[in-house]
Amino acid sequence: MKLSTVTGTVVSTIKYGRYQGYKLLKVRHLDLDGWTVGEDLVAIDMADAGIGDIVLTNNDGGAAKMITGDTEIIAGLTICGVVDSYSCRGRTVQCH
Repeated sequence: MKLSTVTGTVVSTIKYGRYQGYKLLKVRHLDLDGWTVGEDLVAIDMADAGIGDIVLTNNDGGAAKMITGDTEIIAGLTICGVVDSYSCRGRTVQCH
């Protein structure tokens, strides 16, 4: 699991059937100092996150299966929760 920030939304006119009812969001991982790293990635949102939220992402495809109860869903990156605060290197960061 990694901390990430939501950077945008993904809009599609046609979507894989198992994704019906779920948002797809763009996220970028955060380093230990809270800076974005890497490229934007697409994640299926299971936590009702929004742009600017700090979220907990899981890059194991099994997370979406467990949360939805759908053993057939395919998801490489899943937003599992919206983070209120986290502590790292002796400091606590409030996310809201």
